[in-house]
Amino acid sequence: MRSLGCLVWLAAVLHAQSPAPHIPDHPFIPLHGPYAVGVQEFLWIDQKRDEPFTQDPGDHRHVLARIWYPAEKTPAADPAPYIYHPQEFGETPLYKLLRAVKTNSVTDARIAKKPGRFPVLLYQPGGGMARFTATFLTEQLASHGYIVVSCDHAGFGPTELFPDGFRFKADTRLAPKPTGNLAVDAPASWEWLATDVFPTWTADASFALDQIEALNRTSGQRFYKRFDLSRIGVLGWSFGGATSIQLSKDDRRIKAAIDQDGQLFGDVAAKGTSKPIMLMHHGLADKTPDAADQPALNKLMQQVEEQNRSLLDRSTGDRYDVTIANTQHGHFSDLLLASPPPGQLDPRRAHEIILAYTLAFFDKYLKGRESPLLTAPSSSYSEVNFRRLVAGTR
Repeated sequence: MRSLGCLVWLAAVLHAQSPAPHIPDHPFIPLHGPYAVGVQEFLWIDQKRDEPFTQDPGDHRHVLARIWYPAEKTPAADPAPYIYHPQEFGETPLYKLLRAVKTNSVTDARIAKKPGRFPVLLYQPGGGMARFTATFLTEQLASHGYIVVSCDHAGFGPTELFPDGFRFKADTRLAPKPTGNLAVDAPASWEWLATDVFPTWTADASFALDQIEALNRTSGQRFYKRFDLSRIGVLGWSFGGATSIQLSKDDRRIKAAIDQDGQLFGDVAAKGTSKPIMLMHHGLADKTPDAADQPALNKLMQQVEEQNRSLLDRSTGDRYDVTIANTQHGHFSDLLLASPPPGQLDPRRAHEIILAYTLAFFDKYLKGRESPLLTAPSSSYSEVNFRRLVAGTR
């Protein structure tokens, strides 16, 4: 399932690879935008919301954010770590493996002097994933002149220890226990995600936009008057992609949205959105480890495709549908860089394609720059099946 694909795929990878795969210290290609990139982390606490996944009435919703931004070049600066505080994730195997990884960004670098304000992109990670697991994309977007803000979502995310000392452990609204029957387990999980998780994610995202506005008007820190709040886009992978499309309908501040391989939730599939949107999909057929479950999976994926068609039919802005051949769900994250899957599209090539179409989309709708990638299939990216629906058409 695309909504659960992050966790299912990751569990399969970690289970199959024994001993653990070698993780390169510097897996990311150099920045190719005109800016260097700085990075800063924030903890935002929503005092107006109780924590929905714990029963303690004194707990308030904690949102961790990482911001990548165009920066002045800092000669000989040490690259920022992929993970700042490993203790945040407890004993989770994945984050232990990634402790030595470095990025292309520089912690707390001086923000670029020109232009005065930068358009903003709000990134939503996949379900169960940390805010930085698409660094291949977020820091490159910052190098091209965007401020990119990514948030975690406790309850369907990996954080156990927050910087203020708050230890998070969900003890209510827990995911349903699996029975081993996919035809039963998937709908039950989808219901839990739709009812208990998705409204919290969309609320977190809108809260993050509030905090961006607050930073923009707070003097004495680097982002004072540096966000262009008239040009805000949202994007995400998997469950984060679903959050992004829903936010394009619900939050007037959003101008355009991209869903990278995410099954839709909320009411946006039924009602559509007026904002420009792009749906990205992996190209390989979804398969189950147990062949007996394949008919149930096929039926479930038909429901996902029907939701996508409904969204495209009912939306009124420009719409783009992009499928990348020979890719799977994990290609939309950093995680395949550690262990490229044999026989599938090289992750770096997939990332090149994802970045190209993401940039073309937001450059058009936030910067007013036209791109041939948004008008017709491209010979430069023959792996892409491209479809466009302009505003007012079906």
